[in-house]
This record gives sequence, structure tokens and C-alpha cells, in this order.
Amino acid sequence: MLEICVLLLFILFLFLAIIFNVSIVFALFANLILLSIYAYIKKFSLKKIWNMIFFGIKSAKTILIVFSLIGMITGIWRLSGTLAYIIYHGISFISPKFFYPGVFIFNASISLLTGTSFGTSSTAGVISMSISNAMGFSPLVTGGAVLSGAFFGDRSSPMSTSALLVATLTGTDLYNNIKNMFKTCVIPLVLTVITFQIFNFGINANIDRHSIEALRIIFNFKPILIIPTITIIVLSVFRVNLKINLIISIAISIFFAAIFQDKSALEILNAIIFGMHLDSEAGKLINGGGFISMLKMLLVVGISSGYFGFFKNTDLLRGVKRYIKKIFISFPDMLVMEIMSIIISAFSSNQTLSIMLTYEMARENYEDTSKLALDIENSAVMTSALIPWNIAGSSPMEMIGAPIFAIYFSFYHHYIILVNTLISIVEFRKNKK
Repeated sequence: MLEICVLLLFILFLFLAIIFNVSIVFALFANLILLSIYAYIKKFSLKKIWNMIFFGIKSAKTILIVFSLIGMITGIWRLSGTLAYIIYHGISFISPKFFYPGVFIFNASISLLTGTSFGTSSTAGVISMSISNAMGFSPLVTGGAVLSGAFFGDRSSPMSTSALLVATLTGTDLYNNIKNMFKTCVIPLVLTVITFQIFNFGINANIDRHSIEALRIIFNFKPILIIPTITIIVLSVFRVNLKINLIISIAISIFFAAIFQDKSALEILNAIIFGMHLDSEAGKLINGGGFISMLKMLLVVGISSGYFGFFKNTDLLRGVKRYIKKIFISFPDMLVMEIMSIIISAFSSNQTLSIMLTYEMARENYEDTSKLALDIENSAVMTSALIPWNIAGSSPMEMIGAPIFAIYFSFYHHYIILVNTLISIVEFRKNKK
């Protein structure tokens, strides 16, 4: 009974924060205190409680570093002229008639090469949204196209950390999992392109030429300015560690800012920490970025990562697991996985924890580990991006400057979940007969 009360309070704190428009960080911190009180009642010492929190935060160390570097890179790319150069020349190569599906395919291609939704969003996504703003397209649909594309590779690239995590947890072969994922994404992929093209019909893009030309005046353009973006892609293909990859791009951009844009050390440091903020017409195209822009996300990841130790070392989920086992017997696997992953994603607040908890709750109900891996990819990996306070979707939107509700225009997520759930329902009914 105590465990149920704790879980209900856990979810209640999150929803209260949303209803009263309070920062989700406060709700997450309140939940961390709630879990600590629960553990103390269950006779865990204060030292053990601290160790559980520290264990969770330590496990997220890499992602915290990557988030910090992504914030820095989005700031220095702006100051060095890299982003401005790509926007200025990129508009000439983009057909407004196919803009939304083009954004999806562009981001999907980059994410397939890099295997990271965050890396894709902070590079191809930022470029896509800046061009979208310059051409007058909807930030909601563009944001959805970026997120759809970013998760195409995050779900099924050989270099995806989430795919590797699922393979490791389930004890399955990564490349066999990827083959299964591609089989189940063909229909959703086609439907996604068609849907984005439907949203594109009847749109007459009005390019803000005044703002575009203002970029040319502010920055000293050189073709070499695209190198920081190219290095991200090339080094990812060669599986260079993402942290090192980002640091190399930052270093090159700092050099370009000093040499080509004649920026001082203080201006460079300011852009890395606080981003770029111009008062001119060009500002609406390139303002933003910097370490500070990622501060909220860092707090969300850091605090929510502290939960994992409590879920791993206490009996908080034991009663729930028994109940879920009964549900698996009566309903299709994917339907149960989807509903379960929605709830888990709502209070885990990050994709990694969503995947791990979904696996922990479902693993005893699957005989075929390959099917378990596929169902996790089609549920927990994708669902986490559709929860507004879960960093899987909110962080990419934060990076590219899109409204948070753009996550619901990520049609690739909807179709992956819908199509595979329907197939599971049909198979369940067939087996029952």
C-alpha cells in the first residue's frame, strides 16, 4: 500500500507542476525527496540513500557532459558564422514545395549516420529550424519533422546508444535487432513522408530576405565555415567518441570566430556560455544557444537520474510487476508495453531510465528476447519523446528553439507506435482463436 501511495504522489507532483506552470525541476526535486523518505521508512540508512542517489547521477555523467558540450557548440557555431553561412546558402537549395518532408529526410539521414537524436538536433535540427524561420514555415511542424528525423537514427542506427542499451539489457544481437527494426519501420516511414507533404500543400514560403542579407553584413562568409558541421558527421561515421567529436568542433569554431569574424576571447567565452543575442533583424534567425540554454535540461537529467538507485534497490515496483504480469496474459504485448512505457516515461523524465524500467517491468513476460528488444524499441524508446517534461523530446525542442508542443507533430513516433500496436493486436487475436 505504501508503494502505491508513493507512486501516485510521484505522478501527482509532476502533474501539479504542469497545471500550475511551475518548473518541472521543482517537481523532480520534490520526487527525489519523496523517494528518500520512502527509503528511510523502509529502514535504509542515510548513507545508503545518498549512495543510491549518487549511483544514479554517476550513471548519467556522460549525458550531462554531452549536454553541456551541445550547449556550448550551439553558441560558438552562431558566433563563428557557421550557422549563418549555412542558412544564407542553404535557402537557395531548398524547395519550399517539399520543405517539411525534406527536413525529415535530412535529419533522418544525419541521425542514421550519427546515431544520436541530441547530436542531430543540435546540428541538422538547428540548421533546419533557422531556415524554417527565415522562410516563414510553421515552427510546430518543422519541430516535429526534426524530432521525427532525429529519432529515426536514435532508434535504429548501428551507432545509437539507445539501441546498444536495449541489446545489452535483453542479451540480443544489435545488428539482428536493427534488421527487425527496419522491417517494422517501412510503413511508418512512408506514412510520415506523406503526412509531412500533406502539411506542405498550399504553403507559399515568404523568405525574409532582409534578415538573410543582414547575415551577410554581420559575418565574414567563407566556404570553410561549414567544416565544424562536417567534422561532426564524418567523425561520427568513424565512431569517434561523441564528447571528443563535439570538443573538436567547438575548438575549430573558436578558431574561426577569432580569425574570420575577428572576435575577442571575451566575446567567444560569452557566446559559449550565454549564446548569441543580436538586436538586429538577423537576430531572430541565429539568436540562442550557449551552455546556459541547457541548464534546465542538465538539472532534469541530474535529478531524475538519482531515481534509478531507488527503483533498483527498493521494493517500490515489486507489487506493480505482479499486476503487470496478469495484464500481459490478457492483452497484446505491444499494447501493454505502450501503456506501460507512457506511464514510466512520465515519471522517469529521461529516455535511458524509461528503457531500463520498461525492460525491468516486462522481461519476465517474454520468452523471445528478440521480440522483447523490438517491443522496447517500438514503445519506450519512442514514447519517451512524447512526454513534454521528458528530456528525450523536450531537449531537442529546446536546442532548436521550437515550441514544446511540436513533439506532437512528430508523426514518425505516432506511426511507429500505432502501426506496430495494431499488428500486435491482430496477432494476439489470431493466436487466441
